[in-house]
Amino acid sequence: MNKKRNAALAVALMLAMAGTQVQAASAVEYTETKTADGYALIQNKDGAELGFMPDSGVKILTVDGKAFKDMNRNGKLDRYEDWRLTPQERAEDLARQLSTEDIAGLMLYSMHQRNLKPELNDEQRKMLRDDHVRTVLNADSTASNEVTAKWNNAMQAYAESLPFAIPANTSSDPRSDARGNGVYLKDVTGGVSRWPSNLGIAATFDPSIAKEFGEISSKEYRLLGIGTGLSPQIDLATDPRWTRYYGTFGEDPALSRDMAQAMMDGVQSTIVNGKDMGWGKYSVNAMMKHWPGDGVGEGGREAHSKYGKYAVYPGGQFNAQLIPFVEGGLRLAGKTKMPSAVMSSYSIAWSDDGSLGEKVGSAFSKFKIGLLRDKYHYDGVICTDWCVTHDIPKEVGKGISTAWGVEHDNEVVRHYKALMAGVDQFGGNNDKQPVLAAYAMGVKEHGKAFMDARFQQSAVRLLRNIFQIGLFENPYLDVARTVREVGNPQDKAKGYAAQLKSIVMLKNKDRVIHKAVAGTAKPTVYIPMIYRPAAENKTFHTYTPAKWSLPVDLKTAEEYFHVVTDTVGELTAVDRDGRPMAAVTDIKRLAPAEAAKADMVLAVIDNPTNAGNQFDGLGCDEQGNFIPLSLQYGKYTADSAAVRRQSIAHDEGENRSYFGRTARITNATDLDSVKYGRECAEKSGKKMPVITMVHALKPMIFSEIEPLSDAIVVGYGVSDAAYFDIVTGKAEPQGLLPMQQPKDMVTVEGQCEDVPRDMECYKDSEGHSYDFAYGLNWKGVIKDGRTAKYDVPVLKR
Repeated sequence: MNKKRNAALAVALMLAMAGTQVQAASAVEYTETKTADGYALIQNKDGAELGFMPDSGVKILTVDGKAFKDMNRNGKLDRYEDWRLTPQERAEDLARQLSTEDIAGLMLYSMHQRNLKPELNDEQRKMLRDDHVRTVLNADSTASNEVTAKWNNAMQAYAESLPFAIPANTSSDPRSDARGNGVYLKDVTGGVSRWPSNLGIAATFDPSIAKEFGEISSKEYRLLGIGTGLSPQIDLATDPRWTRYYGTFGEDPALSRDMAQAMMDGVQSTIVNGKDMGWGKYSVNAMMKHWPGDGVGEGGREAHSKYGKYAVYPGGQFNAQLIPFVEGGLRLAGKTKMPSAVMSSYSIAWSDDGSLGEKVGSAFSKFKIGLLRDKYHYDGVICTDWCVTHDIPKEVGKGISTAWGVEHDNEVVRHYKALMAGVDQFGGNNDKQPVLAAYAMGVKEHGKAFMDARFQQSAVRLLRNIFQIGLFENPYLDVARTVREVGNPQDKAKGYAAQLKSIVMLKNKDRVIHKAVAGTAKPTVYIPMIYRPAAENKTFHTYTPAKWSLPVDLKTAEEYFHVVTDTVGELTAVDRDGRPMAAVTDIKRLAPAEAAKADMVLAVIDNPTNAGNQFDGLGCDEQGNFIPLSLQYGKYTADSAAVRRQSIAHDEGENRSYFGRTARITNATDLDSVKYGRECAEKSGKKMPVITMVHALKPMIFSEIEPLSDAIVVGYGVSDAAYFDIVTGKAEPQGLLPMQQPKDMVTVEGQCEDVPRDMECYKDSEGHSYDFAYGLNWKGVIKDGRTAKYDVPVLKR
């Protein structure tokens, strides 16, 4: 009997080594099927769903009747392969098995992957195979949902064929902004549901909408193969000039805190039948950014550029900037407890006395990273923002670097300095060599045991994020399901409802905008065209010609109105490369007599936009002199007593002040559209209202357009249709301002970059102050539970 049993065990062992099932069929508690997409799918009874490619080299082990993937091909069940264990236990086991080169690859966060195809290209295979990259940034703006899903499956199949079968953890920047076609998935079939920007979600003053957005967007992400969101951006936007204001929840610490907490709970927790299951199949790793807050650039400048590399705190409110992070993100109400990743900011925190640490970018700052690790006990992944370790390019357009404070170090030293500060991952780096060289530096300084422990510490954090969302079990997508469910009508309807709730009505003289009467005929509207000058981005080698255009989608507008507008001639002057170069001069405005036939003027404008972009030219002129950033359309010269004659951040004696210099606004002619609309209204001989519709990314000076407007509606990343539903009275406005609208530019210059809600606000002809939490509905100024909760003195809650 013993001989028979021993023989059976020997056979079982041989079968196990061959990767086949080792238990009798009656004991097996799983089923296996082949999918239409080529991968095999195993469903364990009361256990994990497994997906694998039959030709990848990965076999199935059967233990206790359950199926497990033998990912390192050793014929036995390792702890990292056992889905019954915790992500932490599994990550620790795998980290111990990995080489230094393997871990260096985990520390890389790929540059933007564009132009996705159903199969990987050679560069992508090299990235996965030779540099061991496993965190991949999907930045494609053209791929359909179907192609995106097929690319994911091809990438995961290739990763599975490599040693240890570590899946790719794909990520994305936000994709759901409803204005136009959003950041990604432009002009494609399908796409995702469309929501307001973060600033628009903040304008609802309803954290439950932020949570709902998180739940729906995370489901869509997972169906697209995306496991990590490079979001939310929760910097306090305490300077109104800041370029990246639009991505935040505004300037109020309490509102930003609650929105950040709700959105990350929605993103990370999988909800089943209304119950929070914690990490699950619809969970996405949230990467809150940018620690410890990047909205305090001196003069409102942006830290992507060397001109905005200093964060300043003239009001002494460094700790106020931390509130959305430490009281929101690090205190999630759901079972996931805190975001699985944090992205550091670019900027150098300026202090004359050294109280804010060494004058280096956040990724290199032992003070700022140490604050997160030691004071707030954060043990998740800390990732740098993109390109902080790159060398400074010798000329614009020859690369990107944001190595502020460490410009004179080499690439290896930058990696080492960030590692020693407590960083785990390097954004925008596909090359393992500088990471390995940094490891060697550490071995020389601290010894091999120290550096091995330091690398394994990061490896565990990075692997845990892949384990906890289930990618080791099944990283593959059912392509048909992706096509069917991403951007489905129910989710789109919820996104559209949020858009409507986010639009803020600032002015409504004589109740021009009011509830629609059933059966009302389509009104006729005159919509003036707007002009955009030619724009060149030298960093990304893009060029947009000058043009006049209708500022709304005509097809959408014609669903609501009979539209009349201006006419424009063809642009024919070109440069030597064949690019249009001359401004269009033959615009023919609609004659006032024709405009008078309309029922209203709808002037559609963007908020004032400063010349340049956040990588090159924003906040400076062609000679590199600092110039002011303006929030008004008209000419602005910074010559008031409120302007600092000496900058706070005096880098090696450099005076970064812009006193006496003049701002440059690219869309100053937007104001002409409103002016001409008012002129037509006054010449019409009838009561023809002018309704101004603002596409806003940040605060602005309303003194230029408010006197010309009978009504003003403002949206933050919303669709034309949502505006039109408000303007035609089909939906009642409910949004509230998530920030102050300053009285004038002197007020802007007098405020402190780091202090929330410290400005005198613009007051309109109706006596309304455009302050935080202000908004109108059809009855008048909104006063409800939202304003009672949030419209109280800042930092007193």
